[in-house]
Amino acid sequence: MEREKAAEWLSQNLKTLFAFSLSRLYDKDEAEDLTNDIVCAVLQSVHRLKDDGAFYGYVWRIAENTFKTHIRRKRQDTLPFDEGFAGACRMTQITPEEEYLRAEDLRRLRCELALLSRQYRETAVAYYIHGKSCSEISQALGISREMVKYHLFKTRKLLKEGFGMTREFGEKSYNPGTFRMDYWGGGDNSRYWQLFERKLPGNILLSAYYAPATLQELATELGVAAVYLEDELELLLRHELLRKNGNTYQTNILIFTEDFEREASAAIAPLCRETAERMEAGLESRLPVLEALPFHSRGGRNLLRWTFANLTLKLALDRTDERGCRRFGDYPPLTNGSYGFIFGYDNDYAYHHFNGIYGQCENKERTAWFSVENYRILEKRQLWKPVRWTEAVEAMGGAILEKEAQEDNDQLVRLIAEGFILSENGRLSANFPVFSSKLLDDTIRPLLEPLVEEAGRCMEEACRTATQILKEHAPKALLALCGQIGFIRYSMDAMALLMEALLDRGYLTLPAGGEIPCIFGVRKDLPAG
Repeated sequence: MEREKAAEWLSQNLKTLFAFSLSRLYDKDEAEDLTNDIVCAVLQSVHRLKDDGAFYGYVWRIAENTFKTHIRRKRQDTLPFDEGFAGACRMTQITPEEEYLRAEDLRRLRCELALLSRQYRETAVAYYIHGKSCSEISQALGISREMVKYHLFKTRKLLKEGFGMTREFGEKSYNPGTFRMDYWGGGDNSRYWQLFERKLPGNILLSAYYAPATLQELATELGVAAVYLEDELELLLRHELLRKNGNTYQTNILIFTEDFEREASAAIAPLCRETAERMEAGLESRLPVLEALPFHSRGGRNLLRWTFANLTLKLALDRTDERGCRRFGDYPPLTNGSYGFIFGYDNDYAYHHFNGIYGQCENKERTAWFSVENYRILEKRQLWKPVRWTEAVEAMGGAILEKEAQEDNDQLVRLIAEGFILSENGRLSANFPVFSSKLLDDTIRPLLEPLVEEAGRCMEEACRTATQILKEHAPKALLALCGQIGFIRYSMDAMALLMEALLDRGYLTLPAGGEIPCIFGVRKDLPAG
């Protein structure tokens, strides 16, 4: 850094430096001397500072070290060593300066102990603080006396190294990063969502994403003592979100960074716009036939367009997912007993186009199912939430089958209040389109087939494009995951972008209040006889 820039900053902040000095010395004249020493020390060494952004922390590090030097010099000047002076008096009459230095050394010792991993920390605390012998420690920790001695030897070495350096907490210690999770698979995923309700697990994954990190490095970056960090690491390891190699940890899931998402979205958006133009023509030509089919529906032509555009894209997504499984193999097992993937984002879902997709949600009797696509463009008009999953699915199934209301199902009340289900004289009905399975399979699917195939090709091309970009952004250790997860994520993104393009073109308009545009139900036909 240039001395001229440093001198200008120091000149502008002399009052702050003087306040620092006065708060430690309580004497105006001494504080002025210390401030002058700090300025000189900074100007003498600032040319060695390569990163201008680190100047602020550098100044206060110099200030603290200059103050310690000032205290030591003062102690030598005012309390010269006298062999005739009784040692007992020296031990009982500790000067304020000596007390400060001892407190400073104790603070440093505690900081260094806090960064030690469990085996070293427990051994050091037992030996040095609780005064236990090596035999007692060996018995308490269930390790040999030789291992206790090795841990103590290693601890002394680590502490010595720590005292010989100036540690700086990382940015995440005061400015945590944003981590958001995503899940693609079956089963109960609540354990994963609950894990990331706290900031620390996500910031561990962000800190160890591009390069492996030791416990001490993570503790320093996050500003968290190792004793508290170890439990979080064990939890992430247990759920296979983190992996350990020797004494280092590295993130075991893909994280879609904002830089990557911005680049990928820009690359696939033109493809989706072109496909949407062809989809619009195909949908509109089929709409009179679709409108005449015998199915339960409420709403006008705009809602009809939403329904069949969404149905087309959902069928295309299912087909793309099937092709992905054939290409990449089945989903891997998850720690919740299901199969699928967990991945993350380093931003607050800034490039998300969905608030969730809930595919074939089937009731217990397997006589009805429904599908929900919560597009972000419909956020204020439709947001189906899977609260109390089993009860909510049963309530929706009851509405599809037009059953009598179940009075003991509290989710039924919520879904009626939110407008998804209607109730009249105790009998339920769906406030969204419902098809019979025969009508869907025998008539609607064949009619939409060319559009489904067109949308599917668009999704696959979007996946290939985004995956290639993802491989340029992902760490080497996770490159093997890019293909399948990129396929999952960007088939969904392409689906949403196609719907957004239809809205931008004016083919669709945002529905009026009370209309449910992107949910459809299917009533299974009972076999004859």
